[in-house]
Amino acid sequence: MKSVMRIIVFVPLALVILFFSMANRGPVKIGLDPFAASDAAAPYIEAPLFLVVLASMAVGVLAGGVSSWLGHLPVRRAAKIARTEAKKTRLEIEKLRQQALAELPAEAKAGKR
Repeated sequence: MKSVMRIIVFVPLALVILFFSMANRGPVKIGLDPFAASDAAAPYIEAPLFLVVLASMAVGVLAGGVSSWLGHLPVRRAAKIARTEAKKTRLEIEKLRQQALAELPAEAKAGKR
C-alpha cells in the first residue's frame, strides 16, 4: 500500500519538476553583493532559473527540517529520561518479585506448581 501511495505522489511530482526544469532553462544572474553601486561591479553567479528555484526549495526544506529537529530536542530528551526510568523500574520490580518468591514458605511454592 505504501509503495502505491509513493508512486501516486512522487511520479506526478517528478514530472512537474521535470517539466518546470525544461521550461525554465534560461540563465539568470544571482548577485552576491547587496551593497554594490552598480550591477556590473557586483560579483554574481549565472545559473539556470530552474536550478535557482529548486536549490532554494531544497534549502528551505532542509532549514525547516533542522528547525523542527531542534524544536523537538526537549521532547526527545524527556522521552530518553522516561525510558531510562522505566527500565530501572522494571528491573526493580523483577528484583522485588524474586525476593518475594524466595521468602514464600516451601508449601506455598509447592502448591503453585
